[in-house]
Amino acid sequence: MDLGLHDKTVLIVGATGGIGAATARRLAAEGANVALVARGKAELAALATEIGAGGAKVLALAADAAAPGALDAVVAEATEHFGALHGLAVIAGPMGARAPFHELRDEDWERYFRYGLMIAVAACRAAIPELCKVEGGAVVLTAAYSLRAQKPALIAYTAFKASVASMAKNLAKTYGSKGVRVNCIAPGVIEKDAENSRELARRYGVAEERARYEYVRREFGMEVALERAGRHAEFADPIAFLLSSRASYVTGALLNIDGGTDF
Repeated sequence: MDLGLHDKTVLIVGATGGIGAATARRLAAEGANVALVARGKAELAALATEIGAGGAKVLALAADAAAPGALDAVVAEATEHFGALHGLAVIAGPMGARAPFHELRDEDWERYFRYGLMIAVAACRAAIPELCKVEGGAVVLTAAYSLRAQKPALIAYTAFKASVASMAKNLAKTYGSKGVRVNCIAPGVIEKDAENSRELARRYGVAEERARYEYVRREFGMEVALERAGRHAEFADPIAFLLSSRASYVTGALLNIDGGTDF
């Protein structure tokens, strides 16, 4: 299916992580221009080289997305380079401290605030004025399965992921009249890497494909119908769809990508 993304420009914040990199590859395969934002210069350069070798137009922008003004500069540079901005995907949102509420320090909450919420806020604030200038502007933000299945050790992480989901719905209602769509995904269990899968498979005596799921099932009591973790590309495909004209009547949605849970 042609997603209608050819020559559209999409900015990906958090581009070198598993889902971010997979999304960049998926969009490039659809013929989109991709602007990649991440802190790791070496990883960013390698991904840009890989994608560019396939013929896609790519712009690598090394930046700390949590730094004041960084995403304003990134959006300005991407728009100037490609002439317009049509889509934004915010994947960044690293995990910080995991602990019960009474053990979390103010610094832990501040970190989740900066990296879990304010990156999405800053990216949207910078990008939406540009998205209002084009036809079919779209945003995809990233929440988490945990906001629907509370875990004591993830209280701070979940609080700000819930804020991201709430913001996405509000932005969809605010900018729908301008033709801008805003959606949010809620990923479930995500594969890490081959080494992690091998280690967990040995630990639990299961096949590598099941290993990550076995870990979250035993450690966190999380049941998944497909009995495995999601592969990075399995999150990238729905993101690409939500950014595309094929999802032209989808906005304000919170999409579970979780392999089948109670939600």
